[in-house]
Amino acid sequence: MPRTTNPLSTAGLDRLGLIRRSPERVAAHLADSEVRVVPVCGGKICVSSSDPSTLVHPDLGALGRDLDDVWLLGRFEGVTYVAVDLDPQDGPGDLGEEARLAGLLEVAALLGPLEGNVSAMATGLAGWHGTHRFCGRCGAETVVDWAGHRRRCDACGREHFPRTDPAIIVLVTHDERALLGRNPGWPSGFASILAGFVEPGESLEDAVTREVKEEAGIDVEPDGIAYHSSQPWPFPASVMLGFTAEAVSDELDPDPLELVDACWYTRDELAHGAVGLPPALSISRRLIDNWLAEAPE
Repeated sequence: MPRTTNPLSTAGLDRLGLIRRSPERVAAHLADSEVRVVPVCGGKICVSSSDPSTLVHPDLGALGRDLDDVWLLGRFEGVTYVAVDLDPQDGPGDLGEEARLAGLLEVAALLGPLEGNVSAMATGLAGWHGTHRFCGRCGAETVVDWAGHRRRCDACGREHFPRTDPAIIVLVTHDERALLGRNPGWPSGFASILAGFVEPGESLEDAVTREVKEEAGIDVEPDGIAYHSSQPWPFPASVMLGFTAEAVSDELDPDPLELVDACWYTRDELAHGAVGLPPALSISRRLIDNWLAEAPE
């Protein structure tokens, strides 16, 4: 199956992982590069107030920072991108008159592939740093190094690295119909496909089988599970692993704690608005749209 590029996914960014561990190499690289800053403030990113599809890249000096105080994101077409985390209590600094702070979910669908990817990376790192200021082993305050990609505890020697939680998301089909359901927290008239976090010691295929059984009360064909594509989802720290699966039967027995509505839909029903679908930003919508486009002749 051809690879599907999902919003927020990589756009060919060289993440420069080989130089992160050396402050000298990072400093030399930044000194010899065109650098663009991606500021993060309170989990929000900086976009143009007149065009929210455009990131604003302020000067480090205007933010009161220098190259020693950045997180290295990566390089693309000769430009190196770095993130700077601004304390909301101190204010966002001088971002410029034409700039405003926006939540990534608010503007992600508008951003281009590169802007979406560096924004996802920057906000993901910000979320991780915000919850790992202190060592989980001894409680001492941790120190940032590796250009923002590690925190170390000098008290006990523990090293802490950014973590991403894997979650499966699956489009289940049966006899040319797709299964969509509504979580109790979602608005009426809206539905999406099934998803859930991967548990310790569990394969991705086992997670698909378990989640479908737990939420919808049906089994899927063991040989009918197929990987589709993935999407970083830094809300706060997940990666969505997309699958398709074929159900053994269409007799649903949903768990009311997981789904208040669950129903099989034909392509025609979904195409004509039988239920509200997820936004274009999400991999769930990509899986649905791809299935709609695969209508048999």
